Amino acid sequence: MKLHITESYPSPGLFMHTLADLSGGVTITTEVLGGAKLIAGTPIGKDSLGRYAVVKTARTSTTLTSASATEIKIAKGHHFLPGDYIAADTAKGQKIKTVNKQNPEYDLLTLETALAVELPKETPLFQSKGNDLLPKVTPVALASYTCLVPMRDDLFCAAWVSCVVSEALMPPMPKTIKDALKGVIFL
Repeated sequence: MKLHITESYPSPGLFMHTLADLSGGVTITTEVLGGAKLIAGTPIGKDSLGRYAVVKTARTSTTLTSASATEIKIAKGHHFLPGDYIAADTAKGQKIKTVNKQNPEYDLLTLETALAVELPKETPLFQSKGNDLLPKVTPVALASYTCLVPMRDDLFCAAWVSCVVSEALMPPMPKTIKDALKGVIFL
């Protein structure tokens, strides 16, 4: 793997006040990312191998009206891949069987088993360790800038550990993830 530094794009208004960063930035493994961009404000943490990794999040783009539904429409811009487990604050993780990105409005996730709850539109989702409510990656910081995700290379980016952010400008942020980010104040 090579280290790749891509162009970064600021996100005006997202970071209202910044106090502490991860000195020197971080290298993020990209081999398990399913999206083209790492959006400013995306939570990151250390994975089970001690490398920095993205805390995968998403947002439902429609209401999930049936607790037995195995298909979820989610907003574009996520990093989920088949084999990942996806959960909500109120629903244990279920394994993703397929990710269909053909529709320009949303992506369709097909799960092996239903989430077993109804979810309103705009519900934040996160990657869990398995059939539980534990994040696969515990967040410690937020990506400072939006940058392109290189194929087959690791990504270098800056990250804020302690900051005040505008929640309205954030990527999807489940309560489970927000609670783990002790140095971040969400306004």
